[in-house]
Amino acid sequence: MRLNLYLIFTIIACVFTLNSCDEEIPETNNNDVLGCTNSAALNYNLNATIDDGSCIILGCTDENATNYNPEATDDDNSCEYSIASMLNGSWNILLLNYDTEVDLSFLESVVGFNLGTQQISGQAENAGNLNLNSIEFTYDSELDFDTEPFTILTFEAPSIPFNYTSSGTWVLENNETDIILTDQNTGQQDFYEIISIDDNSAFMNGTVSISQEIMGFEIDFEIDVQMQLQKEIN
Repeated sequence: MRLNLYLIFTIIACVFTLNSCDEEIPETNNNDVLGCTNSAALNYNLNATIDDGSCIILGCTDENATNYNPEATDDDNSCEYSIASMLNGSWNILLLNYDTEVDLSFLESVVGFNLGTQQISGQAENAGNLNLNSIEFTYDSELDFDTEPFTILTFEAPSIPFNYTSSGTWVLENNETDIILTDQNTGQQDFYEIISIDDNSAFMNGTVSISQEIMGFEIDFEIDVQMQLQKEIN
């Protein structure tokens, strides 16, 4: 009578590794063939009668992916992710382009006439951060930058410091191309269009509403921004 080698090796392994061998050893007979019995596997053995755990199934093995395959044994780099999961994490605002109008009529009592509106635009580096949680869909953010000096009539005005913090909830709309942040305290909403995103960087355009004190006056700004973001590596 021929001995089943798989059964012998399993028993030997249990003895020498002091394994209790709680796993049930499949009953075999002389007609049994060990191998992969899953027809979806690369190494499917049509003649196998007992699965030996050797099946190789290619697919996405990341549970965070939208196409996660729980049966996959080997990742084939096919994983796909939702925009929400890609946004999850902490982002630094590497570069910020800003453009806004300031209503200078509040200075009429100082200069004696109405200065009208003033266009302010420029660029700032390391202008804050955006932290997004894609499980609870919560966020906190900070815009922190100084504008470039600008000219009013014939004199140069100093830069305006902006520091704006917000926290609350966020949603994606328009097939996940737009992100809306809603502040939990004020209900103020900031709107951004996601231009591009990958694992480490993102580009967004948006509009932010900020109240800022200038020369003792509280001024409301609506700032159009273009942001280059870089994800922080934990």
